This record gives sequence, C-alpha cells and structure tokens, in this order.
Amino acid sequence: MDATYAKFEKYLGYYDLCEEGKTFLKEASKKICEDESLVSRALELKTKLADLSLELKPDEEFKDDSTQFGAFLFTLAIEDMEKLYRQKNIPRDVLLETIGDLGVWIQRHYDWFGEWGFSQHGWVMGHLRAKIFKLGRLQFEPKKLDKLPPAELNLNLKQGDPILNVHIPRGGRLDENACLKSFESAERFFPDVLGYDFAAFGCFTWLFDPNFESLLPPDSNILKFQKMFELFPGEEGYWGLDYVFVNITKENIKDAPKDTAFRKNLAEHLLAGGKMQPGCGYRLAKNRKQ
Repeated sequence: MDATYAKFEKYLGYYDLCEEGKTFLKEASKKICEDESLVSRALELKTKLADLSLELKPDEEFKDDSTQFGAFLFTLAIEDMEKLYRQKNIPRDVLLETIGDLGVWIQRHYDWFGEWGFSQHGWVMGHLRAKIFKLGRLQFEPKKLDKLPPAELNLNLKQGDPILNVHIPRGGRLDENACLKSFESAERFFPDVLGYDFAAFGCFTWLFDPNFESLLPPDSNILKFQKMFELFPGEEGYWGLDYVFVNITKENIKDAPKDTAFRKNLAEHLLAGGKMQPGCGYRLAKNRKQ
C-alpha cells in the first residue's frame, strides 16, 4: 500500500492542480490504498492501459468505478507513459505539457459536479498511449484524412492523407503567436522525433462558428484563430456551450451568466433564435510532401 500511494503522490506532482484538489485526492487515494481489492484492480487496469495492443472501451471498463478511483488510476498510469516516452526518445517537457491535461479535466469535473475526480477516460487514454501531444498552446493527434475539404478550397488533399488533428485544450488565452509557435513546433516534432510526415493540420471545432464574426470584436483571438485555417461549415451543434459556460445547454440558455461580452452576446444571439454552427478547417503543412 505504502509503495503504491508513494507512486501516486509522485506522479500527482506531474500536473497542476489547486491545493484543495490535491489534498482531497490524496486523502481519497489513501483510502483506496487501504483496500487490497481496489489496489489490485488499479494495478490490473494500469497494465491494460499500458498495453498498446489492447483496444479498451473506457465507457465499459470504468463505468463502475468512482471518479476518485479514476483520478488515482490515471495518475499512477503516468509511470508507463513516462516509460513509453523514453522508448520513443520524446522530450520530457512534451510529457509534462501533455499530461497537464489530466489536471485540467480533474478541475473541470469539479466545475461540473462539485467534487474532485476524473471521468474523461477515453480522451486522456490517448495522452497516456502517446497518441496525442501538447506542444505549446495546442494539442496534436496523428490521423488519416477522412473528411475531404470542398474542392473550391484547392487544398489538393486526398482521402487517407496523413494529417494532424488539432485540439484546443482549456486554459489560457488563444494567443495568436502562441498558436503559430505550436504549429511550428509540430512541423519539427512529428517528422524529427516520431518520423511522421503529414500533409496538413485539420481541426473541427465550435470555435469555427461563422456567427462569431458578428458576436466578437475584430481583434478577437478566436477570429484570429479562424483565419489560420481554410474553413468550411459543419452541421448545427451546441456542444461549444460547455466550453463557454458551465452546465449550460441550449435548453437553459436563459440562465447563462452574462459576465463577459462574449457570454452576453452568445446568450442573446441564441435567445433571439440564432444558431451555433461548428466548422471544419485545414491548414497545409509547410513541410508537406506531395
């Protein structure tokens, strides 16, 4: 028990979390470590997470576990992530940046439910298995192109082309220079460290909503981010509300706080019958191989 808890405490220091959250998870983890059956289950699942040949179904695998157990398990699993990064000669600063997302989602769980825990197993499993990397402000995920851009964009991309999916993690401003530096880092990191040459960056996000042009000032970081891509619209969707607010949906938008100009403008836009329309975008890689 002592060795397992000591390992948890060590890897808890690999990501940022407020003192309240850390204290709560430490106490919860001490209780988990006092239960031999829970420790055995955690170590068994940790082994499964580290086995890259296993296709895990997180919604089924973890559905009976507490969210405190989830935080305990995924923190322990950083040990195997660290070993994998060493095998691939991936710099330690990339590991620390990438696994920082675990702390972000533990905090978000608290925002949603008022308790400290972790429930985004399927998403962070990609971090542990070296499938998603954070390089500066943005995260990147190697994929094959499966959603062709409209021909009129003249991007000359083909079905199955290697691309990098771009994800925008929570936390911090979407600063234009920081995003550009992330793209530059990805142009070096993936070919040089992982031997992965890619044709373009692809992104599907609520941030690409064309309505934002009328809801945001011209110098908005969101609008600047849109301009970094060749865009085309997706279908109507409201999942972006979860990024702007907490526990606000289209159905209860009247209860949304209007404490910032963007929140106020977006809420009023929807209350007046407006829609949200996420979009897709591609940005060609500078080192693209034809």
